[in-house]
Amino acid sequence: MEYARLLLSALASLAVSLVGVFRPKRPPKLLVVKLDHLGDVVTATPALRSLRAAFPGAPIHALVGPWATDVLAGKPSLDRVIPSDSARVRRPGIAAGDARPPLRVMRAVAAERYTHVIELRGDSWTLLLPFLSHATRRVDRGTIRIMSWLSRRVPGRGSGHTQGPPLHEVETNLAVVRPLVGSVEVGTPKVEVLLLDEDREGAATRLRALGIPGGAPLVTIHPGASWRPRAWRAERFAEVGRRILERNGTHVLFVGSAEERDIADSIGALLLDRRAHFLFDAPIREIAAILERSALFIGNDSGIAHLAAACGTSVVALYGPQDPRRFRPWSDRAVVLHKPVSCFPCSQIVCVRPENPCVNLNSVEEVMRSAEALLGPPVEARPAT
Repeated sequence: MEYARLLLSALASLAVSLVGVFRPKRPPKLLVVKLDHLGDVVTATPALRSLRAAFPGAPIHALVGPWATDVLAGKPSLDRVIPSDSARVRRPGIAAGDARPPLRVMRAVAAERYTHVIELRGDSWTLLLPFLSHATRRVDRGTIRIMSWLSRRVPGRGSGHTQGPPLHEVETNLAVVRPLVGSVEVGTPKVEVLLLDEDREGAATRLRALGIPGGAPLVTIHPGASWRPRAWRAERFAEVGRRILERNGTHVLFVGSAEERDIADSIGALLLDRRAHFLFDAPIREIAAILERSALFIGNDSGIAHLAAACGTSVVALYGPQDPRRFRPWSDRAVVLHKPVSCFPCSQIVCVRPENPCVNLNSVEEVMRSAEALLGPPVEARPAT
């Protein structure tokens, strides 16, 4: 189904480009579609910055999942963030946030009369947007994914083929917008999140309430994941926390969503230390401010890991079913631990080894070696910037 949607998306872009030649010219007004998970939205921020540099005076709006709107709030790259609750990427067990029929939602969005639709990732309904808004140009992820796949299938020796590395999601998003931005230079691609003083003040208040002094070294750990087979075993996170706490003065903070409280309970039963803390109900922007203040982040393949990279924090990320070449945190301060298995990469629908998902092939010792290398000597707290 995914590949069929990519092909349909590529064909839609071709159709819009052909019809757009005959449409009357209008001042540019851009819509970026990224109905995706938190980490995927973070990887789109370099593309958003490129679009703003290429269209400095044009309105640029972003259509994103309601769970990701806070990440883009206040960004100078965007004039408006529009939440849209797509069933395609909504987490299991989460109720729909919009009771309107999808076609009515698309018509309401298209009423803005966008001239350009940039589809970084949408669903079947967002294919209608350029036609409903009478756009003159559409660029999309499907075209780039198909071209990337074809370009990597180069003739090899003998009867086989060799395959080069796939594009990272940051590179894919930039490739999507390249036909629109041309040679506009915005420097080295960097994922980012814009934090305000109120976010940092809220985070500081929460840390004080937990008993974490303002100048104390802090390591933040996210033991959860959007799909549970991505998550390393809770007892291993507890052991990593215990070893980090042996560093004099260091505090460890476990973070996550309300749906991950069971993981927090499991770790809390194993790690009884006054410098081990748990925060599983904070707004995402305050979590980002805590990550910015942390000396190190350790966690699974999740949106929080990408958020840590966007905050400039050192990262140790544990990967299992997803390909880190495409989905690793985009940072030269990130270490990814991954052991490919025969069923990798997988569709992440049903794990064929539910008793021992592949992420658990990474060991506590490997995590600690990476953590110690990034922390260096006994760590000092990073001040907020």
